[in-house]
Amino acid sequence: MDVKKGHSLKYSLFRYLMVAVVVSIVCSYALQSTADQIRENIWIKYIDDTENFYDFQNAYSEEFESGLPIPSVGTNQMERTDKIMVELCDFISSWGIFILTLFSIFVALSLFYSRRLKKPFRILNDCADRIKKQDLDFEIVYDRGDEMGRLCGAFEQMRSELEINNHRMWDMIEEQRQMRSAFSHDLRTPLTVLKGYVEYLLRYDSEGKIPREKAMEILGDCLGQIDRIEAFCDTMKNINRLDDVEITRKRVSPEVIGRKTEAILEALSRQYKKGYRMENRLGDGEVCIDMDIYLEIVENIASNAARYARKGMTLCLEEDGDWLYIELEDDGNGFGEEALSEAKKPYFHRTDTGASGLAEQHCGMGLYICDKLAKKHGGSVQLSNGADGGARVLVCLKI
Repeated sequence: MDVKKGHSLKYSLFRYLMVAVVVSIVCSYALQSTADQIRENIWIKYIDDTENFYDFQNAYSEEFESGLPIPSVGTNQMERTDKIMVELCDFISSWGIFILTLFSIFVALSLFYSRRLKKPFRILNDCADRIKKQDLDFEIVYDRGDEMGRLCGAFEQMRSELEINNHRMWDMIEEQRQMRSAFSHDLRTPLTVLKGYVEYLLRYDSEGKIPREKAMEILGDCLGQIDRIEAFCDTMKNINRLDDVEITRKRVSPEVIGRKTEAILEALSRQYKKGYRMENRLGDGEVCIDMDIYLEIVENIASNAARYARKGMTLCLEEDGDWLYIELEDDGNGFGEEALSEAKKPYFHRTDTGASGLAEQHCGMGLYICDKLAKKHGGSVQLSNGADGGARVLVCLKI
């Protein structure tokens, strides 16, 4: 708020009142002198020998060095008009200074109010009305450094703090909404994997076609998915924002990474009836990653690819120095121009043909979650279209 120096209200009010008193005294003196002169001119009309009176008055003035006042005349001897004028002059002489003083003070206070109080009062009243209506998108501007200027400055600071607090409140509400969507979104794929395994066991184990080792491996994977859901639920109890997720890196063998990744692809393949191909180009050494974060990222990008692919998808794992690269391509329609720039934002919606062949609309949290988790892991998510036109997602994780 621009502020220029100004006298305090107390000093300004004193100055206005002093000017009013001086003006009232001067005007009262002039008005009273005029009334006395008019009254004497009326009295002199009723003196019989005016010439002798003037001669006597002059001689009196020369001898005593003071003027001889004109003798007053009773109003009962005057004409009606002169009588009214003399009574009016008497009233002015008696009450003129009092009336002029009150009038001058009234004018001074009116000018003081209109120049120093009216504008800030109007500004503060409008400010209170807009705040009452929850409208904080304005600025209080009053360019004086007096008490009212400081009061307007305090109101502007209060308005600014209210606006900031409102934005924080809406941000918190939005973050909570995003967390609820992220929670439900991240639970979906583990449940899908569990459902796929259960359906697989019900279909083939009743016929005795599943070897015991394979069945035990599937049950182990199911138990791992249940442990992930429990761990995720515990994490959601302890964090308020996605940014608060802590990365815990552990050394994991390439075989475990490949097997868990392929289990996700296989479950999604059965759900959406799409094919998949996986290339594990990891070396022989262990990889230092947060396995839960890795699996969440793979689940999200793979579920998107399975949903929008025509026939299938290809996932490639590669290690290069301090980086783990997860590259996933599908043979669908690819990202549109808007999706390339907006798809990593929360709640980005697009309607497309999914695995069911019908138009499906999704909540738009998958790539947002991947991007946030990849950044927490020291990496990033890059979106592009492959050479054949399908969508391509490249995730880089620091290891």
